[in-house]
Amino acid sequence: MYLKNGYHISLLIAFLSILTACPTPKQYPSEPQIQFEQVQLKDSVDLLGNTNKVYRLKFGLIDGDGDIGLTESDTSGIYSPDSLYSNDLFTTLYEIVNGDTLKIDSSKQRNFRVPYVQPQGQNKTLIADLFININFSYNGDGKLAYDSIYFDFYIVDRKLNKSNIQLTPVLKLDTVGIFPSLRIE
Repeated sequence: MYLKNGYHISLLIAFLSILTACPTPKQYPSEPQIQFEQVQLKDSVDLLGNTNKVYRLKFGLIDGDGDIGLTESDTSGIYSPDSLYSNDLFTTLYEIVNGDTLKIDSSKQRNFRVPYVQPQGQNKTLIADLFININFSYNGDGKLAYDSIYFDFYIVDRKLNKSNIQLTPVLKLDTVGIFPSLRIE
């Protein structure tokens, strides 16, 4: 009798262990969600010896079906070089001049192709931090073309779902340092 009850208890414990060992993964929407995390400003020298200001943007990304990024062979159809979607990370540059905000026409030079990463396993959710370097060149007088700037940015997945739009803080380009998000959670 005791052996039979012990057997049932062992089976119950084994069954409960299996149930708790395989939790259901959290579900995220198929539309990408991004969150600004920080900007780092630093001076750099390129291969030709030119001094540049590097604006390094870091942001978080969650995409429920993991269809973010473009492969090197994604160069035709909607991804052709003359198409809007030849890139999948879009930025808009704004400059502050005498207290007024000016949108800078940057066409495609400040848009980027995020590399495709093949999701592994059954859960295709992609959770990642992305880093983008944006270079600003000094002119012949040793000055930058802009004084105080900020960006808005968003990403588009392979199904052309657009993420939310995020903003960076307004920064003076003649500074250096790391400027984190000021959000309170």
